[in-house]
Amino acid sequence: MKAIILAGGFATRLWPLTEKRAKPLLILKNKPLISHITENIPESIEIIISTNQIFEKDFLQWKEKNFPKRKITIFIEDSNSDKTKKGALGAVSLVIQEMQIKDDLIIIAGDNYFGFDFKDFLKSYHQNPLLAVFDIKDLKKARQFGVVISSDQKTITAFQEKPLHPKSTLVSTGAYIFPQKNLTDIIYYSQKYHDDLGGIFEYLKTKNTTINIFSFQEPWFDIGSFSGYLEAHKSLQANNQNKKATVKNTKLSGAISLASDCVLENCLLDNVIVFPKTKIKNCEIRNCIIDQNCLIDGVDLSYKIIRENSFIK
Repeated sequence: MKAIILAGGFATRLWPLTEKRAKPLLILKNKPLISHITENIPESIEIIISTNQIFEKDFLQWKEKNFPKRKITIFIEDSNSDKTKKGALGAVSLVIQEMQIKDDLIIIAGDNYFGFDFKDFLKSYHQNPLLAVFDIKDLKKARQFGVVISSDQKTITAFQEKPLHPKSTLVSTGAYIFPQKNLTDIIYYSQKYHDDLGGIFEYLKTKNTTINIFSFQEPWFDIGSFSGYLEAHKSLQANNQNKKATVKNTKLSGAISLASDCVLENCLLDNVIVFPKTKIKNCEIRNCIIDQNCLIDGVDLSYKIIRENSFIK
């Protein structure tokens, strides 16, 4: 068995934070999002990270710093913009063909946080396609995801990809397992539908394929937007003061993530993420994400992403 982590998107909804940074490399719970995924995959399974030309160097540096001894391949697709990207399904198909994969395959969306233990996920795999699903308990929110209909809580009866009228609140979470026998289905379906990873399950149902589900209740977050990222941060991040950060006359409340070499003086911060080498003075900042190498002095901010190298006074 092998695992593909999809990390090739350009995350335009999170710009400017992801203008020069891959979304799976965003910090959550004090480490890159993709590190949480990697640590959750058993070490016996080879990992392939599918990304684009723009972020190749960043992922190579991440691997060398965090997992130098682990068998991880950085697979580069020939795209350098949102217009030329392969799409999720196209990227998987390309990896399968270029690397001549003939194993069962775990496919994971690299911009998701999964709270469940992947060992439990693997125990639920019985040589049929398997989806990890989560009950979002809100029909309106379910419209944003692939919706799973199941009559027995074990197999899929039907699948709806981002439906206007969901028939269930059970949604697909971006973690899948495909047996080797279904890899040709992925290649075939991706020729026409490059970015419709959920649609492959609708296609498999037309072939009367049994598709199993793994239902979990642990935390799960799709870090697809500013609100999604901030929601995950608030839920998972404790008030964390990095030992290398300098904090003077400052009140920290809610979820706080401070990277190394930050300086805070005479401030109030509530639910804030601060990236490295940023200095904030005489400010009240709530529900914000401050990128690296910024200088902010004497302003109040709420619900903002501040671009790296910004000077605000």
